[in-house]
Amino acid sequence: MHKNGVSILFQYDRFEALRVNRGVTKTFIAHTLGRSPTLCQDWKQQKSQPNDQQLREVARILGTTPAYLRGETDDPDPSPAPDAEMEALLTSLREREDMRMLFKLAQDASPEDVRQAVKIIEALRRHD
Repeated sequence: MHKNGVSILFQYDRFEALRVNRGVTKTFIAHTLGRSPTLCQDWKQQKSQPNDQQLREVARILGTTPAYLRGETDDPDPSPAPDAEMEALLTSLREREDMRMLFKLAQDASPEDVRQAVKIIEALRRHD
């Protein structure tokens, strides 16, 4: 985004809304970044912007992403979107009792136990 020909990397309004919503003070942000208490005021007045490291830290404090604070996404949620394979697995765990039972049994199993169980299941499937 640009303003008067200057690249704007930081969306203060998004920062401020999240900061207020999360109950985080400007003083806490400035102190955490090792800066003076006027830091956030400088950002608001566009006298300065957070550098990449500061932006990552501010995003961490506010529970969001640097991309959201830069206006590159409208989703403040830092969780990555689940991929199709993970969605299919979660759906199976929700809908199929046999999958829930298998997952429950595998939860405390060692990696070697799981590998052995997979081999057994694969062998059973080949003999169908």
